[in-house]
Amino acid sequence: MASKNRIIILLMFLLFVFILIGESKQKHINWFPSYAVKHKIPFGTYIAHREAQKLWHDSIIDVKSSPYVFFKENPDAKGTYLIYNPTVILGKTNLKTLLNWVAEGNSLFISAENFDTDLLDSLNLEIKYFVNDNLEKKLLYRHLRLPIKDTAINDKVALGYVFEDKKLPDYPAFKSLGEFVQKEEDKQRLVNFIKYKWQKGYIYLHSLPFAFTNYAILKNSANQNYFEGLLAYLNLNKPIYWDVHTQIGEEKGYIFQYLLENKAFLWAYRLTFVGLFLYIIFEGKRKQRPIPVILPPKNESLSFTKTIADMYIQHGENKKIAQIHIKHFMDYLRTRLHLDTRKPDKKLIQQIAQKTKSKEKTVTALFELINDIQQVTEIKPEKVLTLEKLINQIKESSINKT
Repeated sequence: MASKNRIIILLMFLLFVFILIGESKQKHINWFPSYAVKHKIPFGTYIAHREAQKLWHDSIIDVKSSPYVFFKENPDAKGTYLIYNPTVILGKTNLKTLLNWVAEGNSLFISAENFDTDLLDSLNLEIKYFVNDNLEKKLLYRHLRLPIKDTAINDKVALGYVFEDKKLPDYPAFKSLGEFVQKEEDKQRLVNFIKYKWQKGYIYLHSLPFAFTNYAILKNSANQNYFEGLLAYLNLNKPIYWDVHTQIGEEKGYIFQYLLENKAFLWAYRLTFVGLFLYIIFEGKRKQRPIPVILPPKNESLSFTKTIADMYIQHGENKKIAQIHIKHFMDYLRTRLHLDTRKPDKKLIQQIAQKTKSKEKTVTALFELINDIQQVTEIKPEKVLTLEKLINQIKESSINKT
């Protein structure tokens, strides 16, 4: 019995040392190019997807199947289909389905480094690449609705993919929306973002899916503006079908995937296996050591939201914060109250007051404040607080009207 006890103690000591060595190893950052909306690693797109959902709520619809299957199940779908991934290979059936859908007046937005060759052939386009030697190239993003004209973003990828610019000027259906420039004095045209008129709809092709990643968005505020500028081209009055099926890191049904990804569960499985093995050898007479509690990862969602809010406040972008409040309020009037907000006149004010059971003078004061904000370039924080207070009063009246 004493010999067995010594063996048990020795085995448990070795197991304990093995666990300590495994836990003490430096945790390396996972740079796998996942692009999956569920992943918070640098090259996942969790933040892009979450921020889009936070801004546009029900307009974002996740698509977890191929385009052919999705549109077969949803024949009346209208809006914009969004795909991003380092490589987007659609196949003939999916490509034909998407092009027919765009031809009916919808939009297709694809961000990739390597595009489907059938799609490029259909648009008579060619892709070329250039080497980003010093990783300090800037992206000149021509977008009149944004104040920032050039943004340094891609410092992790050595190759840049652009469209062959020799053909673009010959086709009026094309329009250049963005391009890379190596230096300010460099006049070489490296177009990476184009718009193409396809019958009644539009096709947007963008060659930098890196802009959707967590790393790119969190790197600096300029990158966030660039990402928001890309989404500004989408028609936000109609649904945005966010393709999560194409992404590299999306689950494909592997039975042990959760086990391999969850460190705590994997260690629990290993310890259980070792425990059962020792129990069989020593007939269950061993006393098991307590398993240390492994705390789950902290939810950083609120922390990220606070960081973004602090960023706007630190930069004194009070008007931008106010514009976001105004946009959300107008979306609320259109989607919840079914009102036409294109003409903010006295009739609209009366309709809002009637539907929300608010005082007409409160609604009038809100629209006067909105008009004042839109007429100036800078506003004080007090106006933002007043705007938020009036909007909340009207929404609360709408909730409590019954």
